[in-house]
Amino acid sequence: MTNFCASRLLAPVRHGAVVLALTALAGCGLAGIGTTGGDATPSAQVSGGVATAPVASTPAPSESTPVVSTPVQAENTPVPAESTPPQSESTPLETGTAEKAAAPVAPGGVLVDGSTVSSELTRAGQRDKFTLDLGDAREFWVTDMEGADIQFQVYSEVDGEPLGPAPASLSYGTSLFKLTKVGKHRLEVWGNTNVVGAYSFRIATVKVRTFPAAIGLKIGEGSPGGAGRLDPPGRIDRFEFDADGATAIKIIGGQCGNIDMELFDAAQKSVAEARQPYPLCGNEFEIPLANASGRYALVVRAGAAKAGTYSFQIARAS
Repeated sequence: MTNFCASRLLAPVRHGAVVLALTALAGCGLAGIGTTGGDATPSAQVSGGVATAPVASTPAPSESTPVVSTPVQAENTPVPAESTPPQSESTPLETGTAEKAAAPVAPGGVLVDGSTVSSELTRAGQRDKFTLDLGDAREFWVTDMEGADIQFQVYSEVDGEPLGPAPASLSYGTSLFKLTKVGKHRLEVWGNTNVVGAYSFRIATVKVRTFPAAIGLKIGEGSPGGAGRLDPPGRIDRFEFDADGATAIKIIGGQCGNIDMELFDAAQKSVAEARQPYPLCGNEFEIPLANASGRYALVVRAGAAKAGTYSFQIARAS
């Protein structure tokens, strides 16, 4: 899981501040993401749109990595009543997940994309279990987390083993998980020794799509078709472009909310975990390119897997 408050690699790693850094080519692999800030876990703790034709990615050379950090705050988001499997990269998901609000899922229930949980541990040693039904999704966030001294873990039903060496904390933030085994999975919640109390969280699957881009392009809501809006929650947009002789680009961010941008090699497809993102909204910054003939991808995502709109322009740096 990636924490926009903290970041987690398959063993949830807590990520107290979300960085919107356009990094150049340092892969964002999620084969086992843990959380930032907190326990080592099977995840990474951190903290919409019309379909367009997929873009073929051509491997590009190593990326340079600028760094700027900015805190991102989590908020609660409504939940859909049924599972909405995310579509593969380059294919927008056209389901209005956020519009299918449903009551929080109780312990023993089934968690789907967009599900929320608001429950309580009332006795020492209590362990609440939830079934995960995320369709074809292999990566998902557990976000909007709250629960003092309460933790959780994701287990594979195939062998009963956890997805990482340690559980993740529900104290705050966002954790990114990657399902690495076939079959069904479950999520379990329990408190530390003799701990009781309330806890809550939200599930959002990773939904990546890709757009063609070029230096000089202005990007906003609906341009190119479907871009400019991260909706439903969990949406990530990639904009692939050729360096075209440039050794650096300038990003001129428009007005928006907690939206981050990061630079990747176009060959890198695993982009759900933030590495060194830049805060996009209202900012202007330059990003060096390692290879003037390379192909890159600008990745736009929202803190805590929220929905939101954004706009920016890609310019050639002087």
